[in-house]
Amino acid sequence: MSMRAEYEAQVRALASLVDHMRKNGAGAETIARAVHAERRALSTHFKSLTPEPTRARIHARTVSVYGDPLGPTIEYLRAQGRTWDEIIESATRPGPLP
Repeated sequence: MSMRAEYEAQVRALASLVDHMRKNGAGAETIARAVHAERRALSTHFKSLTPEPTRARIHARTVSVYGDPLGPTIEYLRAQGRTWDEIIESATRPGPLP
């Protein structure tokens, strides 16, 4: 499996964390914050494994779009009008290739 395919699989697997938290009665904000943090951790890990110059290109694109090399923060997403459920959904969906 390619590194990108592994990243995408792990991002999609975050849906199981969402399901588990929902079954245990967690609210949407709590779930959104948890799954968003996990997504940022995955992003950090996989970006650290990405060779240059691809890593620099990814960072540059991410900073230009979100103002943060790790991707959108919760604050950024909320300022864009995203609901907690939309943040949950987007955290479990891989983004486009840079």
